[in-house]
Amino acid sequence: MSNPTWPTTPLSKLTSRIGDGIHGTPVYCENGGHPFVNGNNLKSGAIEISKDTKRVSQKEYEKYFIEFDEKTLFLSINGTLGNLAKYQGEEMVLGKSAAYIKCTDINIDFLYYYLQLKEVKSLMWNVATGSTIKNLSLASIRNMEIPTPPEDVAKKIADVLSAIDKKIELNNRINAELEAMAKTLYDYWFVQFDFPDDSPQRKGNPYKTAGGKMVYNPTLKREIPEGWEVAPLSSITRVSNESINPADYPEKLFKHFSIPVFDATNTFGVERGDTIGSNKFTVEDTDLLVSKLNPWFNRVVYAMAEPEQICSTEFVVWRCPNASIKNFMYMIATSPQFIAHCTQSATGTSNSHKRVNPNVMMRFDQPFNLKVAEKLGQHLEPILKQLIVNQRENTKLASLRDWLLPMLMNGQVTVK
Repeated sequence: MSNPTWPTTPLSKLTSRIGDGIHGTPVYCENGGHPFVNGNNLKSGAIEISKDTKRVSQKEYEKYFIEFDEKTLFLSINGTLGNLAKYQGEEMVLGKSAAYIKCTDINIDFLYYYLQLKEVKSLMWNVATGSTIKNLSLASIRNMEIPTPPEDVAKKIADVLSAIDKKIELNNRINAELEAMAKTLYDYWFVQFDFPDDSPQRKGNPYKTAGGKMVYNPTLKREIPEGWEVAPLSSITRVSNESINPADYPEKLFKHFSIPVFDATNTFGVERGDTIGSNKFTVEDTDLLVSKLNPWFNRVVYAMAEPEQICSTEFVVWRCPNASIKNFMYMIATSPQFIAHCTQSATGTSNSHKRVNPNVMMRFDQPFNLKVAEKLGQHLEPILKQLIVNQRENTKLASLRDWLLPMLMNGQVTVK
């Protein structure tokens, strides 16, 4: 679990206080300025506030105020165990499903990574109480034996792992900007219909704003540009059912896209018989892989030009006619309207196993103009390509971090 040459110390001796949040329920305030944070808000080292997070007023915040600082680490201790977040100045009320750890004689980043070791997480589950909802007691946290390497060694280990996480975070921020840019372009061109119109009347100005004629369409129940059509997706791209059984090709290594894992890091050959014992769809570089399985209707894989790619048959493979239409179709597949269409059309015995029929999926109606769609796709090309490159870099960085973590902790790898 850790380098045997390092001494261990109970966590209570390395901290000034270990406590948890309030055990009662605060008075919620819909427009309150302070989030009510529980264990499920702790994600990937940060406190994530969503639209579903309850909020409280200033009065409630002051009533339940706990002082935190930059050396405070949060740990989920009820239901979902082991989620972690570092305090970043949030003015919040903490709930009982999260514990706080005020670090004094231990590097907070070292502790953050140590608590992510698989062995440590298993230990938390083993000492937790409760048959249906697990609860990790504060006493068990305080009694945890933590390795205490020399201060400079702990800092070096934390710095290496933090550098990887910071790069992942930077890529995520860049991707958020890229996605926003792509969605804005799509919205202007195919929702607001303010695409650049090269006609002599408008000379490259936005179509609708510059007075382009709009006509009412009874299918969409809205106006669309004159001359445009309403096209089901099946008329824009075809669906490929071309399949292959990897077991028939023992000499090949295939890159496999699966649900809910959407990257191509699962590379396997015939020795993975339990994984490849059935047919998979083949994947080409102009393909989009669209999940037909709830709750992942909004997950889309943008295929790149790589050899021997295959995917789960839980995807619908959109084999687009060219790269520009592929980029255009990516925006449709990730649009709220398309996701709502899939959600409403899905059938099955339970929410977690509902599927949308590919034929029903492809009936989704889209206002369409081939020339404008291809032009938009050309503009989207560098944006989407960089987004995918960053996503794949993050997958590799996360794998590197997860491989390094136990190696650094047990001394197999040292930082010079």
